[in-house]
Amino acid sequence: MPLHFFPRERDFWLYHFSAVAVGLMASIAIAVVWGFMVRLQVYTSLVWIPFYTLAVLLLRWLYKRRGGDAVPIARLIAIVVIYSALAGMVIGACVTAVVTPMFLKTISAKYKALKIPVIPSELIMNKFMDEAPKSQLFVAIWGFIYISVSSSRRIKNAELFNLRLQNNLKEAQLSSLSNQLNPHFLFNSLNNIRFMIHEDAQRADAMITSFSDILRYSLESSRHEKVSLHHEVGIITKYLAIVKTQLEERLDFSLRIAPGLDDALMPPMVLQMLVENAVKHGLDQLQGGGTLNVDARQLGQCLQLEVRNDAPDAQVATPGCTGIGLLNIEQRLHLLYGELATLDAAHADGVFKVAITLPLERPT
Repeated sequence: MPLHFFPRERDFWLYHFSAVAVGLMASIAIAVVWGFMVRLQVYTSLVWIPFYTLAVLLLRWLYKRRGGDAVPIARLIAIVVIYSALAGMVIGACVTAVVTPMFLKTISAKYKALKIPVIPSELIMNKFMDEAPKSQLFVAIWGFIYISVSSSRRIKNAELFNLRLQNNLKEAQLSSLSNQLNPHFLFNSLNNIRFMIHEDAQRADAMITSFSDILRYSLESSRHEKVSLHHEVGIITKYLAIVKTQLEERLDFSLRIAPGLDDALMPPMVLQMLVENAVKHGLDQLQGGGTLNVDARQLGQCLQLEVRNDAPDAQVATPGCTGIGLLNIEQRLHLLYGELATLDAAHADGVFKVAITLPLERPT
């Protein structure tokens, strides 16, 4: 963006002239209380405002032009002090040059009435010495406030930029993990359909229809962080309908969803991946097949999902034991919920169990 000497931001002028107005009213109030040369004080303040405004605008312009954001704070303080001292003398000289000729006779008459010796050069110097330190102080205060506000905004913008980068990274990681799940699911499902296509064309057609619904859901899931439990269960049902053509009577499936949880939100493809792992690494490895149970229940303010399946004794309770599936799910849960979600896997007495606990959320 081009650097303008006169800021284009409305808020800048609003804050600047609000502060100037407060200072002007304070100066007038002091003059009224003292009862000495009120008109001179008011006129002096009105003349002082434009010179002061130009001085602080020049400080702002130099700060931005010279890259003040990158200058060490100790050096900035020294620069502001030196600049305010020079600017104070210039403003004091300008105000004195404009105001004194108009009020010199009035001031001299006032001093004579008070029987105070009048020397014009001393009156001019006194006026200068009155305006210069005041101007230096106000320029310095303005400079420190401006630098503080600029630094605060820069830090906030940097934090916002960092949060956006983290969010983009999080979305990229979630998308990457989802894309890792989809090919695994795709090839397993196609393999199951292959067994049926030459045996029963009608059933194969129904399987392909179910598979297209599953594939569409899995592809769309990468665009959504969370879906309803009802939709996820629908995908599991379609998936198991395909798997059952291969396992037939070897698969004993039960589904228990506690009342009122259909609209509970959860990451997409999580239950589907757990069921797929249960089939591939559990039931499919058992000659006689076995049972597969999927439960969803509410525990306080949490949603607990549990998948249990019969499994060979060689299967151990570690996230990596079933390939990338559980590890990916664990990473996704961490990205979405942090420490609020947990995944526990256990193997005992020929049963492999995975329990996921996450915050109970519903559509807003």
